This record gives sequence, C-alpha cells and structure tokens, in this order.
Amino acid sequence: MFLYFSFIIFSGLIFRYIFFPFDIPIVLDGLGYFWYAMDLNVMKEFPTNHDLPNNLWPTFLSIFFSASNSENFMDYISIQRNLSIIFSVFSSIPVYYLAKRFVKKEYALMVPLIFVFEPRMIENSLLGITESIFIFFVTSSLALFFHGGKKSILLSFVLAAIFCLIRYEGLIMTIAMFGIIFYRF
Repeated sequence: MFLYFSFIIFSGLIFRYIFFPFDIPIVLDGLGYFWYAMDLNVMKEFPTNHDLPNNLWPTFLSIFFSASNSENFMDYISIQRNLSIIFSVFSSIPVYYLAKRFVKKEYALMVPLIFVFEPRMIENSLLGITESIFIFFVTSSLALFFHGGKKSILLSFVLAAIFCLIRYEGLIMTIAMFGIIFYRF
C-alpha cells in the first residue's frame, strides 16, 4: 500500500512538473491571492484594501513567503504553485480512503490514480488557486466523517471549519454533514 501511494504521489508530482510554467506569472484569481499574501507578509497585518471573502489560503501562503527572503517575484509565484501542487497530489490519500468506503478495495485502488491524473486537477494545481487545498480538506473531512468513529466525526467537523475558511461554499457541505449526523444519531 505504501509503495502504491509512493508511486502515485511521485508520478503525480513528476507529471505536474513536466507542465510547470516556470517563466509565466500567476493570473486572475491566483494573482489576487498572491498579492494578499505578499501584503500580509510585508505589512505583518491583515490588509484591508483587498476584497477577499475567505483569506485562509493567502494567509497560509504568507507563512511560506516570509520564510523566503528572495528579491525575485517569480520565486514567490513558484512557492504558491508548489504548495498548490503538493496539496493536489496528496489529496489522493484521503480520496482512496473515501473510495474504499463505497467500493471494493480492488477498485478503490484505481480511484486515487485517476484523481491525480485528471486534467482539470492538474490545471488547477498549476494555477495556484484555492481548489487544491480546498479539495484536500474536503476529501479528508469526508473520509473521516464516513470512517464511523465519534472522534473521527468530530475531527471531520474541525476540517470542515478549515475548508469553510478557504472557500465559503464549504458551508453547504457542512450543513449536509449536520443533517447526516442528526439522521444517524
């Protein structure tokens, strides 16, 4: 099992770095997250001149930006893309445990492989936007939620709170999780 996931993670990383745009800056939404993280890194306080409803991703980015003392703009862009790639590839682990809950183990082993090489997942991870970390926390939360133990269900709600801070659309899923809890217990 460990060897299988090592292969998936390694091949997913290699495949993404084949298409990694080293010379091209981030655009659109990713650029908004980038400037928020840079302003947070420089000013050492939350910027008020940005219009971001959820700021956990750029706050997380600013921690890594502060660890880098580069003068090159593209180094920070690479940090943002690399973090997005890491979350995208490591999402395959909770995806497997979630798939194992609903299908046979033999078929569940194929799900993370398909997930890692899905073209839109690859594209989103290269854009440096919130989808990678959001999907990581959503799949982790669902895998814990359907695990069945009461402690894992409580931990799934902690992760649900985190993904609601990343994207407010997570509130819809949190409401559904509460509905399932009330139905089961």
